[in-house]
Amino acid sequence: MNYNGAMIPIQIDNVYRLLQTSIVMVDESLRILWLNDAAEALLAQSLRRVQTQPLMSVLVAGDVTEEILHQCFQQKGQWQMEDATLVTAQEEWQGCHISLNYQHLEHTPVILLEIMCAREQMSIRKEYQLLDQNKVSLSMVRNLAHEIKNPLSGLRGAAQLLARKVPENLARYTEVIVSEADRLQTLVDRMLTPAKVEKRKETNIHSLTERAIEVVELQTDNKVTIVRDYDPSLPELNIAPEQVYQSLLNLMNNACEAVSFEGEITLRTRAVHQHSIGPKQFRIMARIDVEDNGPGISDELKDVIFFPTISGKQSSGLGLGIAQSLIRQNDGIIEYESAPGKTCFSIYLPFINKTEEQT
Repeated sequence: MNYNGAMIPIQIDNVYRLLQTSIVMVDESLRILWLNDAAEALLAQSLRRVQTQPLMSVLVAGDVTEEILHQCFQQKGQWQMEDATLVTAQEEWQGCHISLNYQHLEHTPVILLEIMCAREQMSIRKEYQLLDQNKVSLSMVRNLAHEIKNPLSGLRGAAQLLARKVPENLARYTEVIVSEADRLQTLVDRMLTPAKVEKRKETNIHSLTERAIEVVELQTDNKVTIVRDYDPSLPELNIAPEQVYQSLLNLMNNACEAVSFEGEITLRTRAVHQHSIGPKQFRIMARIDVEDNGPGISDELKDVIFFPTISGKQSSGLGLGIAQSLIRQNDGIIEYESAPGKTCFSIYLPFINKTEEQT
């Protein structure tokens, strides 16, 4: 590859492109030669758009200055910057670790800026926490089901014995007890056995969002304002559509409760690059946001919101735990951010084709 006269070896492009750390390469004139996918996401700019542009036209302020970069070129060394600030035209990033490394690329002096922001590190930790919560939720539900089975069997047996002793005109009450005990037994058995795996198929995510909006509008008599902010260029996802739809509908219903059925909900779809779920990193994923302008999630619920039996204005007991479990079955995850006046639950789903799914 040739960028501004400098040959970028294919090995560098292959090795650095998929790193989660943002990598930006500049020449002695401080023009951008190359950046990887993570840097594109950080700067909200594509390589094609910023290639050969001055770095300072992208980093409009912050701790990375022309003076520091020129000094790095002169000393042919390395600089480490802790708790640094980067300001782009779109966003300000604080708490960044930035490494400036002087290198020779095909006899051309360059500097590699390696950037890791605290927000990204927190996001990685949060994803691991969400994965752990999902495992704990499944374990708690199954343990609860086991605890219910024994007294349920005793209740049913006692009702059958009682039916032999009571007058005929009272037998219908014992029949109700036995019938309801059988219904609960069926529910417990469903909790203890793995859910039926829905077959995946290529699905337009906007067909699911529109279904969810239609149901919510019927339930709320159009009192909730729903704003659509779609990316129409998103390709189809290879997912189990009913599972994803159920999760999306749960989030929409929770958002309606949060705004007391009178506020505003924004449904947003975007493509995101270099997003990781636990140890696995995906080059590109779809993100579906359900954002409301309600009061937000209380601090005591934020760390346990996906646990079963946790209830609050943004939670309906088992609803969020089930929604997370269904999205996990599609190789995705649900994350959230919450503050007074803005709470956003985001469903992340990878673009995986059928060939990748089989390997």
